[in-house]
Amino acid sequence: MHITLIGMSNIGKSYWARRLVAEAGFELVDCDGLIEQKLGPELQAAGPAGTRGMAAWMGQPYEQHYAETSRKYRDAEVAVMQEVGARLKAKTGGKPLIIDTTGSVIYVRDGDLEPLKSFTRIVYLEASKAHAETLFARYKLDPKPNIWLDHFRPLQGEAPGDALHRCYPELLASRARSYARLAHVTIPYEQHRDHRANVATIIGAAS
Repeated sequence: MHITLIGMSNIGKSYWARRLVAEAGFELVDCDGLIEQKLGPELQAAGPAGTRGMAAWMGQPYEQHYAETSRKYRDAEVAVMQEVGARLKAKTGGKPLIIDTTGSVIYVRDGDLEPLKSFTRIVYLEASKAHAETLFARYKLDPKPNIWLDHFRPLQGEAPGDALHRCYPELLASRARSYARLAHVTIPYEQHRDHRANVATIIGAAS
């Protein structure tokens, strides 16, 4: 059984993906890493590597270059998901895959996500409304590339940081609806963040 993890950035997808690799013999498909490879030349010129480097390169929605960098990121993500889909269709044996997606995977066209639905169990790691502030704090502390679309709407005279803070819950709520529609199963925040949770929690939910 292949598993795809979806959910907001910093919700714990990579944490659980690494544990499934280490403890249950899954093979990792790191979508952030694959997107980084696609954007390699530009990112090398911009500075640090990794998701933090991609976040710095993309910037925030109030910055002038954001429209262009976010478009390039989304194009790279579509290409990666098409490649992941082709890999799933061709795979006939070996280790099961654990696909660690980005928070913005829900913005990829339905046709390019169909292999995830057909060949994997899609598990949504839920973010509760009560923890929106916690997730925003993590977003500020450990930035990830973030596609805002039309959810960033600053008010006249509002400071950019204040606008991000105010608009983040709307982004979270919109994505939550999309994640839930895409997923085969949802694991509530309190369950996947519980100290007693383990790889059996994820595998059991997916089964």
